Amino acid sequence: MCDEEEEEEAPRERLVRLEEPNVLDEAVPEGAFTICFSGTACTRDEGEVTREARRNTGERGACDKRIYCDETGYIPVRMHLEISGELTATSPSITVRGVGENDWAEPDNESEALLLDGPLDVPTSLVKYCSSYSGGDQFSSGEQLKGHAVTALALHAANLAADASAETINFIGHSRGGVSAIMAAWFLFAYGSRAVRNTPVNIFAIDPVPGPGNWYSIMTQLAPNVAHYVGVYAWDMCSRNGDVGFRPLVPRPNMGMGPELPDDKEPCATEVRRAAWHNLAAAWQRQDPLMPLARDQPAKYELFACRGRHGTVAGNATSNGDYDPNDAGNIPDPGTGVLSDPDRDPNYLAEEVKSVPKLVYRMARGYLSEWGTDFRQRSAVQETALALRHQMNLDHGLFDSMGGGATRTSMRSGRPWVRTISATSGRNPLGYSYMDDVVGDPPYTMAYPVTSERAKAGWVKWRFL
Repeated sequence: MCDEEEEEEAPRERLVRLEEPNVLDEAVPEGAFTICFSGTACTRDEGEVTREARRNTGERGACDKRIYCDETGYIPVRMHLEISGELTATSPSITVRGVGENDWAEPDNESEALLLDGPLDVPTSLVKYCSSYSGGDQFSSGEQLKGHAVTALALHAANLAADASAETINFIGHSRGGVSAIMAAWFLFAYGSRAVRNTPVNIFAIDPVPGPGNWYSIMTQLAPNVAHYVGVYAWDMCSRNGDVGFRPLVPRPNMGMGPELPDDKEPCATEVRRAAWHNLAAAWQRQDPLMPLARDQPAKYELFACRGRHGTVAGNATSNGDYDPNDAGNIPDPGTGVLSDPDRDPNYLAEEVKSVPKLVYRMARGYLSEWGTDFRQRSAVQETALALRHQMNLDHGLFDSMGGGATRTSMRSGRPWVRTISATSGRNPLGYSYMDDVVGDPPYTMAYPVTSERAKAGWVKWRFL
């Protein structure tokens, strides 16, 4: 019981510190440039503008901004808006579009050119690989599935960061946007000048998911220039049906984060850049943080488990984590317009779900502020992080239903109601772990559904929100 209480206190103290980042013991750095990465199928105005379905096509692509919590919006985009004041601003922050989408809701059939060839000294082969994802109409439901554009968007962001000549580079990204942030740090380290590769990079990743296919080594290992990594991972996903493609990655801590291991070797930029771009980190993969080993804890490397689904942790406030704000079961009478269930909100946004977007929003603002990002607008969320955390754990019924119920133990083999997670590069389909194994036991005061089969917690300790 004492261990459980200590585990609960760690995130409590951290959240209290994040409430007032200007009074942290550590000095807040100045001159930060912040890049906000949208996730797959998300535009640079995601959550701020309703995106209509594509005209003259049968393809999907619409997004109603009402699915998002009013106070948080789509968190990466809302961060940019509150930092720079305008969606189209390019300093002191900028947004990067998501895979398979164009930059803006309108025009819906073209995107802006990406910054690919410089100021980083990038190999011609990498520029050539990325060029087809620059400009033109980038909307593609097929690309949203495959995710090949993630490399081009990461290179674009790295060039933007290098061009900013900032003292600190801060990244925040959701889904494949979080993966792009991890990759961009490697491009800065491998292809940047001495000043660029020595500029500290901080990453706030919201449920980073690469999708199916090849997980490059630059996705699963943090670059040496990453000073602080924070990952927030959605708990109420599973390993069946449509959730299968949403396996998140946990990048391995770099050598600077520790702990020091006997076979450690500090990556050298000269050696790193000799490798092909997708293999930049192949020779520098450190200890898998999900393995059950005896190790000291890394510093400035934080993993959080959070209730909700992949979209919930980024601002989605629908009761099931879906992307449609209209409740088909609550139909208005054709003549009178009276709803079949007048007491139910016609838009099935649930107040009890909003605790998650609000909490992640507060965390994002807190960490970015700590890392030197200056916000022009005050926080739109009035509740404290601790109050939101309590609400999330007390009123958890909808979160339970999102992921398969209040208990995730099943008669079926393979733990279908448990999410899988990985820190392994390559295409190995068996290179994954069950999330409720690696995170360890949730504190007894928290309502996190687990299975009876769980065992072998990873050596890096997770925090439960």
